[in-house]
Amino acid sequence: MSNSEDKNLLIALARELAELMGGNPSRLYQWGKDLELPVPRARQTFYTYLESDGWAMESEPALIETCRMGSYPMSCQLRLRVVSLGTHFSRDMRAGKKRQLIVLLGYEVCSHLIHFRVYRGRDVDVQEHEEKEGIEGCTVLPVATVAAFVQECGRMVGLPLEQIFLTQNLMDFQPVTDKSTFLSLSEGKVIFRNLSDEGGDNEVLCSVGSKLPYRMLEGDHPFIDWCSKTNAAKLTADLSDLVKRHNKANALPRLETARAALDTLLGKFHDAAEKRRGLSRWNKKEVPETPFETRLKKHDYALDPYTLHEVRFFRRQYENFKKIPGDSAPVAE
Repeated sequence: MSNSEDKNLLIALARELAELMGGNPSRLYQWGKDLELPVPRARQTFYTYLESDGWAMESEPALIETCRMGSYPMSCQLRLRVVSLGTHFSRDMRAGKKRQLIVLLGYEVCSHLIHFRVYRGRDVDVQEHEEKEGIEGCTVLPVATVAAFVQECGRMVGLPLEQIFLTQNLMDFQPVTDKSTFLSLSEGKVIFRNLSDEGGDNEVLCSVGSKLPYRMLEGDHPFIDWCSKTNAAKLTADLSDLVKRHNKANALPRLETARAALDTLLGKFHDAAEKRRGLSRWNKKEVPETPFETRLKKHDYALDPYTLHEVRFFRRQYENFKKIPGDSAPVAE
C-alpha cells in the first residue's frame, strides 16, 4: 500500500473516531500513538491531515465535567455512531455485486470503553444501480436494534447510563417538540415524556447531536480495506483487536475504580440507613431501601454486568440483516 493510501486510511479512521469520541485532535493523536497506530511523528502533521479539505466535526464535543468515576460513578454517557459501507466481498466481486455493511459503534465517555457490532447486508447488483449516485442502502436503524446494543454496552460498563448521545440521526424515530426522549432497553422502543419527568425502569435519556443521517461510504476507508476481497469476519476480527487493546489500556482501569466506588457507596448509604433505624427503639423492621439503591435498581443491566475479563475479551460477531419490502431498516437475525 502506498504512503498516499496509508494517509487516506488514517484520515478516515481518525475522523470517525473524532466524531465517536467527541474529543479534541490532541487527545486523538495521543490515543493513536499509545496504541501504536501509524500516526505521523509530528503532532502538527496529524492535525493538518485531520483538518484537510475543510473537515470539521459534525457532532458536539463530549462533556466530561460530570465524570467522577472514582467518587460518584452515576453519570455515564454513551455516544453512538454508525459507519455504513458499500463494499465487495470475494464472491461479490465475481458476481459483479456489492453489499452494505453497517458498523454500529458505542463509546462511553467517562470510562472510555468502546464497543461495536457489525451488520452484514444483502448483496446488490451493481448494474441495476449504475446510473444512480452510489447504491441505495439502509439509512436508519430500528429502535430495537439500537436498544439491544445499548443494553450490551451498559452491561460492559456495569454502571447506570445517564444519557445516550446520537452523533448522527441514526435511529428510526421522530422527535416530539417539548418532550424528553427516552430509549427503553426493556421494550426496545422510544418513549416520550414531559420535560420534568424522570425515566422509568431501564429507560435512558436520548439526545440527537446531529440532524444529518449516516451515508454509505465508498473508496478510501479502513473498514472497507479490512474486509476487501474477504468477508465481514476479517473486519470484525481486526476491529476486535483494536478495541480490545484500547479497552485494556484505557477503559478497564477506570471501570475497576468506578465499580469499586459504586460498591463503597452502596455500603455507605446502607450503613447510614441502618444507623438511623437503630436510633429508634420502636423500629423493629428491616433496614429500608435507600434512595440510592432505588435509583440503581432502575438499571437492570448495571446489576448484571459483564466481568472485566469479559469486557476485555468480549466476543464480537457480525450479524446479517435482511431488507424487508417497503422498509429500509436493517433487522438483526
